[in-house]
Amino acid sequence: MNVSGGYTNLTPTAWTILGFLSFCPRNGYQLRQAVQRSVGHFWGVSYGQLYPQLKNLSDTGLIEAVGDTDAPGRQQVWRLTEAGGAALRTWLAAPAEPAQRRDEGLVKLLFSDHAGVDVTRLLIAQRRDEVLTRRTRAEQTVPGAHWPPDAERNPEDLLAARLVRAHTIAVADAELAWCDAAEAIVDEHEEARHAF
Repeated sequence: MNVSGGYTNLTPTAWTILGFLSFCPRNGYQLRQAVQRSVGHFWGVSYGQLYPQLKNLSDTGLIEAVGDTDAPGRQQVWRLTEAGGAALRTWLAAPAEPAQRRDEGLVKLLFSDHAGVDVTRLLIAQRRDEVLTRRTRAEQTVPGAHWPPDAERNPEDLLAARLVRAHTIAVADAELAWCDAAEAIVDEHEEARHAF
């Protein structure tokens, strides 16, 4: 990705960290929770890289530590710097990479004729369960609800977060409709096969 300012080597995890810190300061645990609630199903975030990326972003001056962490068991809280905000805005305005979706379930479905119609039905049922879970999580997610009370921004202003939530629900609804259609196609196929 071509991002000016010398930040072309930032990983998807690093950009995600900058994005979440643009809302409010957070520690590593809070960042992980934010990812799980919101972007985890469509944007790959390596949890093993989260803390190393926090250090890297701090070393490059894009984030900075907030407050005292000498208290036992207290995690370091991070906030976006002015340079981090500028890098994030530049990244946001740059063209996005073409979407690439890796979906093992669809690959399995493609080859499921080799295992029989029961496996095909099972894969469709598994897809339905996964989509229902994703849709339920999206419905239950309230943008900004987990922000600390002293956050500088108002969660009511999160237009883009509401749009992403609405997209997640709309895509899930489309996938659920596909599951219905897929089951009907399987039924028709089996009826036609047994009609002879």
